[in-house]
Amino acid sequence: MEFSRVTRNITIQRDDAGVPHITAQTLDDALYGLGYMHATDRLTQILFARSIASGRAAETIAPREELLETDRFFRRIGLHRNQPRERDYWPEDVQRQVDHYCVGVNDGMKATGSTWPMWAIGFETEAWDPTSVLFIGNLLSFGGLAVSQLENERILIALIQAGGDEGALRELFSDRLEHVDFELIRQARGVKKLSDEALEVLMDLPRLAGSNAWVIDGSRSKSGKPILSSDPHLETNRLPAIWYEAVLKWEGNYAMGATLPGCPLVAVGRTRDVSWGVTYMKGDTTDFFIEDCRRSPEGGWQYRRDTSWVDFQVREELIGRKGQDPQKMRVLENPQGTLEVDPEEQGDGYYLSLAWTGMQPRSGMAIASWLQMLSAQNATEALDVAKACPQPTLCWIVSDANGNIGMQGNGRFPRRRAGFSGLGPVAAWDARNHWQGVVAADQLPRIYNPECGFIATANEDINEPDRPKLVSQTLPDYRKRRIVEVLQEMPEASIEDMQVLQYDLVSLQAREILPFLLPHAPDAIRERLGNWDHRFDPDSTDAVLFQRFYRNTLLEIFGHERGMGPRRTLYLVTRAGFSSMIIAACDAILKKDRSLWWETRDKGEMIRAAGEKALQEKEATWGEFNSFHFTDRFFGGGHVGRLLGFDSPEYPMPGCHATVFQGHVLQTATRESTFAPSYHFVTDMATDEAWTNLPGGPSESRFSWYYKSDVPLWLDGDYKRLFPKEDATTTDLPEESPQTPRP
Repeated sequence: MEFSRVTRNITIQRDDAGVPHITAQTLDDALYGLGYMHATDRLTQILFARSIASGRAAETIAPREELLETDRFFRRIGLHRNQPRERDYWPEDVQRQVDHYCVGVNDGMKATGSTWPMWAIGFETEAWDPTSVLFIGNLLSFGGLAVSQLENERILIALIQAGGDEGALRELFSDRLEHVDFELIRQARGVKKLSDEALEVLMDLPRLAGSNAWVIDGSRSKSGKPILSSDPHLETNRLPAIWYEAVLKWEGNYAMGATLPGCPLVAVGRTRDVSWGVTYMKGDTTDFFIEDCRRSPEGGWQYRRDTSWVDFQVREELIGRKGQDPQKMRVLENPQGTLEVDPEEQGDGYYLSLAWTGMQPRSGMAIASWLQMLSAQNATEALDVAKACPQPTLCWIVSDANGNIGMQGNGRFPRRRAGFSGLGPVAAWDARNHWQGVVAADQLPRIYNPECGFIATANEDINEPDRPKLVSQTLPDYRKRRIVEVLQEMPEASIEDMQVLQYDLVSLQAREILPFLLPHAPDAIRERLGNWDHRFDPDSTDAVLFQRFYRNTLLEIFGHERGMGPRRTLYLVTRAGFSSMIIAACDAILKKDRSLWWETRDKGEMIRAAGEKALQEKEATWGEFNSFHFTDRFFGGGHVGRLLGFDSPEYPMPGCHATVFQGHVLQTATRESTFAPSYHFVTDMATDEAWTNLPGGPSESRFSWYYKSDVPLWLDGDYKRLFPKEDATTTDLPEESPQTPRP
């Protein structure tokens, strides 16, 4: 099939895995080709994502309650108001490149027409433009990343408001809550936790809530050049895959790796000169404030500053609903943030307000940073590009063909009052609590050519002594330390060694927690887990026993009414991949001899009781306990999805939240979610190739050869070779084109 609407002198050819290789004279035309292929293979995905980011999902997709909830969420924060201005801040070359990409998307959209999901709901297309690109970028920055910070802060507020013991909670989040007034928080209104259904909509977005990335220099590699490995972790069982692989070639250069449909960026990849991977820093760029609100004598709403009262700025949002009347929503805001709820509903009092640095001007420069990475000629330039990226908060791992390696943190962090962590809300009427600008980029962490010969990052707490505190959550570092442990034992590593490490299933958490639990455990558990290798293999029954023993221990110790409560604790500990802040904090407490959490109870007796309960459960393998199905984002689930083959057979998920291969399965009331490596990328700078796999394929069509072409590789731990082919000489797609069949 020919590309009838291609308007550039480019060639496009798929390799055996369906990955498009786009050859052009200029980078502008190569980006045009990328946009064309994003629309060809992922049109539904990018159009639906734009609807969500712009707060128009219920209007354009369906008037379902979870879509209305996400619309209200995004419209309240106001992303849709800021995007048009951000393009003007881009340098001219970036504006030009994005424009060329958008032309490619629109040409591909015209050639593709309506996909099955679009036809089924009567979705009407609108042209792709730079604002659309910014919307997709903000889905990654806010909907995909900052939301995880917000949800953890909401969890903390909920724990305080539920009446949990103040001393025990301060111990649980040691050195993070000194500035927090518990009594004031208990009076605040507006804790609007997102529902599971709304969170699942957001989970479809690229949420780098967990990731691994590391790089070794030539002194530690068999080739004598750096080897870089990166695997971002997010929702993996819903097809099509989040990422879209592509190879771009222009003017003697190339770029290849995982691109984000709807954006002209390569999130993980390489050029001839440099390679890069990223992990989410989990940096805190959001804060809740508490506003003292009252109705003014004129009938409006005001907030207090010291002893004065000031009128809120008010905007009206009209939220459309497909086939129904729109809903009106009033939003109250001031320079410190946006109220979580309208006080009209509950009257005078204290209310929570939300602030995010991503709402500040020039946040859209993140798109420019990703594009500028394609032109970096060495690791130093790549690190400087990363440092200038305003959002989201990431740790970039880079290497270059000259043998240099480095790491750079990025993000726009608020400068808070001394001693304030940002984890708990503070009074907005005290001006000393307001943000005092942002942290200078030179204060962000940076490593260049370390003596040890390697750098690794895996969402660990990256705060440095005598530097601004960038991370407010308690974060586990099990995966980071396991990666370091293995790398230290590899004097001459190969590509194959890095691939094996990406599938490593040893849990340092289990290894380190068990010595504190086993002395109190029933004999049967001591005998079995005392000799366990701490691996979460699919055929392991000991992994299941440990997980049940550990889960029940947390319920016994932290689930009492004056703690976190039994239901809330169960909710949190069964979402280990999504509530790592709580898990890390609990693990630190378990290792202590004395704690307020068992001041009036016997720690050993609680652990023994937890073990007895674990032994009463039916034995199972980890693969049975932690299994999942691949399903289609648009038609999967339910009787129709199974009948038409949109749901896969059951597969075992290896690993857990504490292993390098972070395999976590969560079953909610409505569907099954997973949390695992969404892309595996390994590259040696001695060659012009990379080795990759992902849980999916290029196409979003269930009827395409390329819908899940990489799934067997991802499941088996095998990799395909990605390289800039020299023989791409045709603008034809192969006969097994992944074009979506027309209804």
